[in-house]
Amino acid sequence: MIVRYLMLRSVAVLAMALLLVVGLAQAAAAAPTTYYVNNTSAACNNSGPATQAVPLCTIGAGASKAHAGDTVQVLAGTYNERVAVGASGTSSLPLVFDASSPSVQVTGGTNGFSMSGRSYITISDFTISGTSGPGIDISSSNHITIQGLTVTTSGHPSSGSIASGISLKGTTASSVLGNTTANNTDGGIYLNSSSSGNLIQGNVSYGNARQYTRAAPGLDIRGSGNTVAKNLVYQNEDSGMQFYNGANNNVAIDNVAWGNGDHGIDNLSSTGTTIVSNTVYLNTTAGINVEGTSTGATIRNNISMDNALSNSFGQKGNIRVDANSTSGSSMDRDLVFLSQSGTMFKWGSSSYSSISALRSATGQETSGIQADPKFKSASGHDFHLLAGSPAIDSADSGAPSQPSTDFSGVARVDDPATSNTGTGPRAFDDRGAYEFQPSPDSPPIAALTVTPNSGIAPLNVTADASASTDTDSTPISTYTFSWGDGTAATGPQAGATAPHTFTTAGTYTVTVTVKDTAGLSSTATKSVTVSPDAPPSAALSVTPNSGTAPLNVTADASASTDTDSTPISTYTFSWGDGTAATGPQAGATAPHTYSAAGTFTVTVTVKDTAGLSSTATKSVTVSPDAPPNASLTVTPNAGIPPLDVTADASASTDTDGTPIATYAFDWGDGTAATGPQTGATAPHTFTAVGTYTVTVTVKDTAGLSSTATKTVAVSPDAAPNATLSVTPNSGVAPLNVTADASASTDTDATPISTYTFDWGDGTLATGPQAGATAPHTYLAIGTYTVTVTVKDT
Repeated sequence: MIVRYLMLRSVAVLAMALLLVVGLAQAAAAAPTTYYVNNTSAACNNSGPATQAVPLCTIGAGASKAHAGDTVQVLAGTYNERVAVGASGTSSLPLVFDASSPSVQVTGGTNGFSMSGRSYITISDFTISGTSGPGIDISSSNHITIQGLTVTTSGHPSSGSIASGISLKGTTASSVLGNTTANNTDGGIYLNSSSSGNLIQGNVSYGNARQYTRAAPGLDIRGSGNTVAKNLVYQNEDSGMQFYNGANNNVAIDNVAWGNGDHGIDNLSSTGTTIVSNTVYLNTTAGINVEGTSTGATIRNNISMDNALSNSFGQKGNIRVDANSTSGSSMDRDLVFLSQSGTMFKWGSSSYSSISALRSATGQETSGIQADPKFKSASGHDFHLLAGSPAIDSADSGAPSQPSTDFSGVARVDDPATSNTGTGPRAFDDRGAYEFQPSPDSPPIAALTVTPNSGIAPLNVTADASASTDTDSTPISTYTFSWGDGTAATGPQAGATAPHTFTTAGTYTVTVTVKDTAGLSSTATKSVTVSPDAPPSAALSVTPNSGTAPLNVTADASASTDTDSTPISTYTFSWGDGTAATGPQAGATAPHTYSAAGTFTVTVTVKDTAGLSSTATKSVTVSPDAPPNASLTVTPNAGIPPLDVTADASASTDTDGTPIATYAFDWGDGTAATGPQTGATAPHTFTAVGTYTVTVTVKDTAGLSSTATKTVAVSPDAAPNATLSVTPNSGVAPLNVTADASASTDTDATPISTYTFDWGDGTLATGPQAGATAPHTYLAIGTYTVTVTVKDT
C-alpha cells in the first residue's frame, strides 16, 4: 500500500538519522562502544572483542556488555533467543539496539526483547516473530524508544496463551514509532493502565486476532495521558484502536482506521478523550464509539463513512455517544456519510439518520457536514481527498490537539480553489487524517531530530533534518533552524544539520523550515529541555490502599530516586481528605488515618537539595463501617412444653474496626427479651404449645446492627403407641390365654402408666394395672376380640 510504504519509509529514515546523531554526540562526550553481533560469521565468539571482524554470536551477549551510550549493532541472521536488556542509558547517552536491516530476525523465545525498570533505551529495525509472549515486553520503564520494528505472530490463539505484539506496562515518557504489528494473538500494541505520557505514532497494525473470540484490537490503550497519532489500523479482529476502562485524557489524532471487526476508534469508560482529525471507514460497528461513562469526550474534524452498515451488536452509527457518556462531551466539524441507508449518529438513547435531525434534537454538530468525502479510492483504501471534497478548508484548527500536519506529515495548506469555511487560527485546515494538496507540486515533508533533547546547561545539541523528504520535481533547497531561545536562526543553508549551544535553563522549541526549489515549505519542531539540575523521580505506595473507616494507612516514597549531585532532601505527603499535609520531612514514610468514607488521592512531593521537585500519586478507597453479620442456632429447636432451649449467636462476625458489642435475644413468645448482653448465648423455657421465632440482634461498637432468626416448634404431648399379642390365639374350651402389651411404647416425657385388658366374652376387664400382661380363661366356644387400653401419665 502506497500510504503505508511512505509512512514507514519516513519513520525508518528518521530512526536511522536519530541513531547517527546520537552516535556523533556520544563520541564527542564519552567515546561510547559499538558491540557487533553476527551469528552468520564463522568467527563469531561471545567471549571475543565484539568487533566487525570477530563479532558476538548472540544479541544477549551484547546486552550483557552494553551500558549507557553503547550500541549493540546486529548485522545479520536469525536469532532464536530472548534478549533481556540489563542496563539503562541516560538522556544524553541512550543505550541502543539496532538491526542493520529488517531481515535481522529475533524469534522463538518468550519475547524478542524484554526489559523492566530501564530508561533511555532505543530498539530499532528488527523483525520479531513467533514468541510465546509479547514480541516486545517493557515494564516499569521510561524514555524507551521502539521504532521501525516488524512484530508478528506473538502468542498462540488459545485462552491463556495470547500475547500482544508490543506491550508497555507501567511505562512512561516513551515512544513507539513507525512499527508494524501484524497477526498477533492479542492487541498489536498494548499499554496497560499505568502507562502514561507515551507517544504512539506512525505505526501500522493489522490482522491481530485471538481467533477463538472477537477481542484483539490494533492498538489497546489502557493508560492515561498518551498521544496516539498518525497510525494506520485495519482489518483487526476487534476495534482498530481502543481506549479502555479508565484510559483517561488520551489524544487520538490523524489516525486512519478501516475494516476492523468492531469499532474504528472505541472509547470505553475513559473520560476526557480527544478524538480529532481521524479518518474512519467501513468498520463493523460504530465508527467512532464513546460509551460506558466516557464523559468529557471531544470529537472534532473527523471523517466517518459507511460504518455499522450491517452488524448484530446493536452499536450503530458513524459516530456513537451513549447515554452514560454525553455529559461534558461534544461533537462538531465532523464529516459523515453513508452510501446506503443506516444510522448516521447515536447520541444518548436516540438514533439519528441524518446530521440535521441530530442537530435539531441535541444542538451537536452545528458545523458538521453530511456529504460524500470524495476519497481518492475508498475501496482501494486510499483516503486522500479529491478536489471538491467538502472536507477541504472546513475544519476547526483551534480544536484541542488539532495537528499542524496530517497523517503523512504534510503541513496544513490552503486550497486556493476552495473558500475557507473553517475556523480557528488557520481557516484552511481539512477534516480527516489527510490534508488535500492543491497542486501537483507538494511542499517538502519536514522531519527533525535534536540530539540530545535534554540535559544540563550549557547543552550542546545537533539538529538534524536530513530525514526530510520531497519526492516531486522541486527538491529541497534550504534548511533554516530556529532555536527558540532568542538567538539568531541558522540558515537558510543547504546543509540538513546544524549545531547549537543552549546556555540557560528552560524548555525550547527548535523549528526547522524546509523549503523546496519552488518556494514551498513545511516545518517540524522538537522540544529541548535544559535544566540546571534534574528533578528527583517520585515513587509512592500506600498500604493498605482500601478498607473501612477509620482506616490507618502508611504512605511510602522510599522508592523515589535522584541519582545526580543534588539528592532528595524532603518528602511532603498530602492526604486528599482536607487534613493538613505531613511534612516536608526527611523521612520517606508517613502514617495517616482516614476517618470518613470516600476515595482519596494521596500525593507525595519529593524535593531535592536544589529545590527541584516531582510528585507521585496513589488512590485510597475508604468504605463506611459495615454492620456485623448475625448468625443464630437454637438447641433443641422442637419438643413439648416445658421446653428448655439455648440460643447461640457465637458464629456472628464483624471483621472491621468496630467489633460486636452486644447480643439481644427476642424469644417470640411474649416474654421479655434477654439482653442486650455481651454474651453470645442465652437460655429460655417455652411453657406453651406453639411455633415461635427466636430473633437475635447483634450490634457493633459503632451502633450498627443486623439480625438472624430461627424457628422453635413446641408440640402438645403425644399419646402412647399400643401393641398387643395373645398366646395362644386359638384352641378348645376351656382355653387359657395370656395377653401381652409390653411392646407398647411412649418415648416422650409422659411414659405409660397403666394397661387395661377387655376380653370380649362378657367377663370383667382386667385392670387398669401397671403390668403389661394378664391371663384369662375362655369357657365357651366362640371368636373373641381382646382389646388393650394403654394410658400414659
